[in-house]
Amino acid sequence: MDVCRHTCSQLISGDGRLSSAVNPQTVHRLFNVLVNIANLMHRIDNTVPATTECYMRAIEVSRVPPHIASALKSGGHAVILTRVGNLDFDVIQAVHDAGDDLALALVDPATGTLPNLILFPEQIFHLSALLFSSRKGNSPSILATRLANAANDQHSMNIKTATASVLLSLARRYQTTDCTTLLGQHKKCYFTTDSVILLLHYIAASLCPNASIYNDIGVMLCGLGPGETVTGPHGQPMSGRDIARLYYEKGLQVDPTHPHLLSNLGSLLKDAGHTAHALGLWSWRIFRHTLSVHPDLDIALVNMANTLKDTGQCAEAVQYYLRAISVNPNFSDAYCGLSHSMNAVCQWGERGDVDARLHTAIEVCEKQLSDADTQVTGLLRTKSLEEWMALVRLACGRPLLPVEEEEWIQRFQLFLVDDSSVTSVNRNEASFLIRLLEWCLSRMQRAWYIKSYGHAVRADTPQPSLSHANPLTLPASGALSSLGYPKLPFILPFHTFTLPLSSRTIRLIAHRNAINAFYTATTYTNKTAIVYPPPPPPVRGKLNIGYVSSDYNDHPLTHLMKSVFCLHNNQKFNVFLYATSPSDGSLHRQYYERQTAFRFTDVSTWSVSATVDRIIQDQVHIRWCDYLVCDQVVCPPDLFANVSAHRPQSAPRVGDGGRADVGVPVNEGCDPSSPATNWIYTECPIYMPHSFFVTDHKQSYRHDEQGLPPNPASSTDLWLAELHRREEARCAIFPDLPKDVVIFANFNQLIFWTWLRILYRVPRSILWLLRFPAAGEPNLIQTATAWAGPEVASRIRFTDVTAKELHIYRCRVADLVLDTVEVCCGFRIVLWSGTPIIACAWPSHRHKMSSRVAASVAYATGLGKQMVVHSREEYEDRAVTLANSLRRHAQPSSYNDDNGDLGELMELRKRLFLTRKSMPLFDTARWTRNLEKGYAAAWERWVDGRQFEYDEETCIRVRDDEWSWEKAFTR
Repeated sequence: MDVCRHTCSQLISGDGRLSSAVNPQTVHRLFNVLVNIANLMHRIDNTVPATTECYMRAIEVSRVPPHIASALKSGGHAVILTRVGNLDFDVIQAVHDAGDDLALALVDPATGTLPNLILFPEQIFHLSALLFSSRKGNSPSILATRLANAANDQHSMNIKTATASVLLSLARRYQTTDCTTLLGQHKKCYFTTDSVILLLHYIAASLCPNASIYNDIGVMLCGLGPGETVTGPHGQPMSGRDIARLYYEKGLQVDPTHPHLLSNLGSLLKDAGHTAHALGLWSWRIFRHTLSVHPDLDIALVNMANTLKDTGQCAEAVQYYLRAISVNPNFSDAYCGLSHSMNAVCQWGERGDVDARLHTAIEVCEKQLSDADTQVTGLLRTKSLEEWMALVRLACGRPLLPVEEEEWIQRFQLFLVDDSSVTSVNRNEASFLIRLLEWCLSRMQRAWYIKSYGHAVRADTPQPSLSHANPLTLPASGALSSLGYPKLPFILPFHTFTLPLSSRTIRLIAHRNAINAFYTATTYTNKTAIVYPPPPPPVRGKLNIGYVSSDYNDHPLTHLMKSVFCLHNNQKFNVFLYATSPSDGSLHRQYYERQTAFRFTDVSTWSVSATVDRIIQDQVHIRWCDYLVCDQVVCPPDLFANVSAHRPQSAPRVGDGGRADVGVPVNEGCDPSSPATNWIYTECPIYMPHSFFVTDHKQSYRHDEQGLPPNPASSTDLWLAELHRREEARCAIFPDLPKDVVIFANFNQLIFWTWLRILYRVPRSILWLLRFPAAGEPNLIQTATAWAGPEVASRIRFTDVTAKELHIYRCRVADLVLDTVEVCCGFRIVLWSGTPIIACAWPSHRHKMSSRVAASVAYATGLGKQMVVHSREEYEDRAVTLANSLRRHAQPSSYNDDNGDLGELMELRKRLFLTRKSMPLFDTARWTRNLEKGYAAAWERWVDGRQFEYDEETCIRVRDDEWSWEKAFTR
């Protein structure tokens, strides 16, 4: 201790000032010395004043800003810090004396918020001792005559409990208010709710610690942004969620059976990616223990069900969802999980009441979305109209046209003017603010590029990089920190694939998740939005492409995209891959890690800011363009806002030839909250020829050709060899099946009633399904028996799920594979095997991209007209027609061309198999070249500003004149 004190005496003067000899970069070491003194003092003399002074001197190293010291009127920062905790210093009185001056000093004038204070559980234990030091840590409401016995006095304990209750009541009052208004000298309102509520809970827990308060603090800390971090005991950064776990665990020390603490801790672990851990250990220790103590706790039942569902145990999850609904019939969150789980195991017998409840849950979700659309929080009123207009002018980089001025003023007035005449207008202020900031960021980044490089799309020689330039802070973006996390509806985007939702509801669910993601990314390390420097023009036109993904492991996306990154033209493109998930050790990940055709970087352990900095350093060009890669089958043009929602009149032109930029609409145009139901996509499309769907079978699954002649003399020899392989595989899987029986198949989800009708109409047929999951098999047989009778039910055959390579091989056994209307996937594998499909493109589902994927890939074979249907009736009739056309011969050689008519289904199979290597669907190299055309067009449109002209002309339509069916079939 003497050594530590001597060191401090040499570096800190008597008035608390640091010696000039202290290097600012090593101040943290002095801080550690002071903390060590405090720790030693605590062992020697654990009284509050003796240890507090040491800790306060450690804090003093970081200095109290002079304006805060001045507001407290205590003679400077050193006096403030050294007096906190002394018996003669009353912090509460000092704060009262400072009045509004202290509030104004603490509130960030740019954001209008108080900083969030994150404390560890052990720190709040000392909080009351610091705040009420003159009263020995006791509440001011305890009479002075009772202070001596306050620690053990029942009356004093009652006072502390009552005070804590008042503090919590005040916190609840603030939680029901959109903002805590503090009017300063400029009459501005400041948004301080979250920080004030958290402080009130800290103080309440310090006075009267109990499990419920610890749980509430944990919940609030979970709601903080990922950028809200503190340094942990071992120097590691810890987020609000990390600290929340400590509070949950602390609360469970007080009450090991507290239901919400148990449930919330389990949910936190599960949401953090510890699903298997939560299921294997924590599920039984936390969720199961919670339910053993509180068997009717609805949230615990749903959490248990969600954990089971997310780990593939859907049958087990159903019982927990049903129990939760029986306890709380209005628990909307349970219905989506229940519907998903019941669908997964084909448990339709009990769905009647569930479907009714699901529709109720959808109505609740739509009300949540509607409430947000009409919520005006006053965020924009923290700035004047002129300040907002100045931001718009700055983003445009030029004076506004009269029509632009008028449009912008009208939109801002919707939120700045308290006018009852606009109450009927959907005014989602959070959405407007975030869309406004995104609008500004994109334009300011381009303006930075134009200022630095002009309108150059390319450069003959390397240009100076801006990657080391200081990013620009977007003015007025500090209002984001006042917003708080945009709340998400309980129906997630993935759920919208199968739920009966309108296009507007799907659009709003996606939009709410998008603004939440934008808020998270923008505020991760800063309370304000940052304009990052653009890359220099590509040298000789060679663009840098960045792919950021969490799926560079054994994942379907990897299986499909694997060769694309190597097939990029390395004379025209540099390719960068950024993996946000750690390696799973699979061969797929190892493939990416050893490649030299592109640069692969594992950023799974990096912070968001570090990842962004790396992308900036790599000078990636293709990253801002807000385009959706698709085709006109899966995303019909009229479903894009830039086609259906843009104004028909021609917008005026500005000086450089571009159209006037009329900005961010409210309740009209491309505003996702607009009442329009005739569009769903806010992006601009890059329309790919043939299909947006990429495959890699031609490169990655050539082992499928084992058993075929390496150099067939003719296509007939190749076809006959394929038929021999198919017959062998058919006998291996269905050895008892007569040769004239048609095999219908599906390897995904179900439209079961239509399939049963097809089986009924084709007596010599079976339906081949997978045990995926196995729990669905008995439910399907039971349903088939009830709906179509035992004879039809007996013709449903199940096989186990197998390895992907074997699955691809045995797909050729099916005669015809049937699509599903809601979600379709896996059909590129079927088509690679040469097996025909029936694909859905029903008008009732044209707003669901996921329902039209099979139709897209079918058209990319060049034979889509024979496989794509547009109604349930056409679906059934087409399947029956194709099945009845099948002429099963005793020997494969009978299928020779000289034999005449093969039947439509067999002829279709022959053409699919013989042309699979040349058709667009499996020509990955051509698909990549077409994608590169889209990238080049997107870059040019960003540079010249056409990306920001919101009309049909901003669509990119990639042309491919290299392929025709006639060319493919003659090869």
